[in-house]
Amino acid sequence: MQPELMKQRAAEGPLSSLRQAAAARFNTTGWPSASVEAWRFTNLARLNKRVFDPALAGIAPSGLELPDGHRVVFFNGIYQPELSTDLPQAITLEELVDGSTCATLLEDGRLAGHPVADASMALLGSGKGLHVSGKVDAPLNIVFINDGNDTSSHPVIAVHITDGAEVTLLEHHIGEGSGLSLPVVAVYVGEGAVFNHGRIQAEGALRHHLGQAVFTVSSNAIYRGVSLQTGGVLSRTENHIAMAGEGADATLTTFYLARRDQVMDVTTQINHDMPSCTSMQIVRGVLDDTARGIFQGKVKVAPDAQKTDGNQMSRALLLSRKCEADAKPELEIYADDVACSHGATVGEIDDTELFYLMSRGIALEEARQMLIEAFLDDAIGEIDNPMLAEFIRPQVLSWLSGIGSAQNDGI
Repeated sequence: MQPELMKQRAAEGPLSSLRQAAAARFNTTGWPSASVEAWRFTNLARLNKRVFDPALAGIAPSGLELPDGHRVVFFNGIYQPELSTDLPQAITLEELVDGSTCATLLEDGRLAGHPVADASMALLGSGKGLHVSGKVDAPLNIVFINDGNDTSSHPVIAVHITDGAEVTLLEHHIGEGSGLSLPVVAVYVGEGAVFNHGRIQAEGALRHHLGQAVFTVSSNAIYRGVSLQTGGVLSRTENHIAMAGEGADATLTTFYLARRDQVMDVTTQINHDMPSCTSMQIVRGVLDDTARGIFQGKVKVAPDAQKTDGNQMSRALLLSRKCEADAKPELEIYADDVACSHGATVGEIDDTELFYLMSRGIALEEARQMLIEAFLDDAIGEIDNPMLAEFIRPQVLSWLSGIGSAQNDGI
């Protein structure tokens, strides 16, 4: 990012004070080094060596394949009204301006000081707010298309879900080129509301993708999240969930599937700040060739958050002796009446199971494929929202069909 451009851009348009503060922080710290604990496993040194030109305007090319139904489309971070559709009556699309309900979500302390949030807030082009005021049966697709070399995109979305409302939001991150994608999402889930959230990051193999999302879950509200990342040479999906009301419930299921020299990072933090909240986190990773996967997950329980039930489990499957998986599950508990657990495993395909299948006449590659699919399908089967499960499953199967492609390509 160019310091002078960030300062100049941040001083223009709405939310200028928020954006100027973000620009000042990023210009002071830049991209974190590996000495910063949160970024110890994901080295951003390659970003420090490159200059990206922020995309501040742009029109998406014609002929794009877009999901049917309700959708909001961004191209290189710029809202595309021509490609977007009418929204359900219960959803209002609004500008992020000073004083708007959605814009206040961007003042979240979890965003300030985070390099991704600071960079995108400073260069915010046409971020949007979504105000959900009732139950919406059909899903809303938000499509982020990113394209170009040495170009960065900075979409910012804030979603305010009122008390008792219900909505399903499906994020699609696609695109090609060697650019940098820095999406930021902030969501408030009101009392008794239900938020179903799917996210697929399937950008091109040369892109860098660093996504930052914060969620605030109120009393007796439900957050169901499903995330899949398969794209990019370097990809990090970071979710911070605050259980901010008594009886809140959050479930986050995450998949990362990598091959060749891809680096995939899944980082989460769930804060239990109120009593009688439950959270469940399931992570599944499959790595092939020389790929590398990272899972950093933290559950923090505040002193007053009695009766907390917080669990997380990460499992990674290695398909090659040259790939690598790092895991850092953490529990930080200050209450005494809780039931929390965490764990992480890294392993290879079980030889006994493989032999069993082959002894019944199934070819080696087919048997391997069956076991990998079963490993992932086990987690997909835990997704209790059919719409989210069906959103993820085709992309998982598509990735599985390419297993061994590096060897086939002679890489």
